Amino acid sequence: MRTAELDTWHSLLRPLYGIPRFRCLRLAVAGLHFQVDATSFVHDHIWDSTSLILHKAIRKYLRDDYRVLDLGTGHIGLLAIYCSRIRKVHVLAVDVNDEFIENARIVAQASDAPTIEFRQSDWFSNVDGAFDLIFGNVPYIPTDVGASSQHSHEHPEIWDGGHDGLEHTRAILDNVGSFLLPKGTLLLGIDADYVPRRATLGLVEESHDLELRRVLKSWISKSEVYVIAHKQQDH
Repeated sequence: MRTAELDTWHSLLRPLYGIPRFRCLRLAVAGLHFQVDATSFVHDHIWDSTSLILHKAIRKYLRDDYRVLDLGTGHIGLLAIYCSRIRKVHVLAVDVNDEFIENARIVAQASDAPTIEFRQSDWFSNVDGAFDLIFGNVPYIPTDVGASSQHSHEHPEIWDGGHDGLEHTRAILDNVGSFLLPKGTLLLGIDADYVPRRATLGLVEESHDLELRRVLKSWISKSEVYVIAHKQQDH
């Protein structure tokens, strides 16, 4: 995308940024906290409390030269861009929604993070290779809960976690071992307001080759990051 075209889109959208005020605040946080020049032609959601705790986890675990996989990058590519801005890393960002991927490419270029590779993928369906760090803000709202709230109006792939909120967590845990390097780390962001911690921990405990290393908690919400890695081999 040429710079002139990006400038035109920004100029068209700039008058909308202050309506309502909360949107203006979210855009400001995206810029200051995540270093992302957030522009969306898709929908209004930019970040949530789970994004904030994942931000903290990424700062803790990301290192230069890592291969990074962002599962469900969304229409902004928020955390993928953040990784690219704070470290010299190789980032692959995937999402099931083609429209999200295209918008995220635009945002990445506007945010001075043009080297991120964006792909359409249903979790690992279009992913190859192994990664030092894999993370995702997983859809975790149970279907019945989300269907009775504002979340149900459009793009259910953002929030719908199946009957118990753990449908996508199961899919990731069942497959991530093949894409995680031996000393790699998986960061799963989930809101315990929707999925009790014991339920998520139970899934990790059922895994044959993964183990929980720690849980990072937020002081402003019940969003948590589950830090998961390959089981350490007994010697």
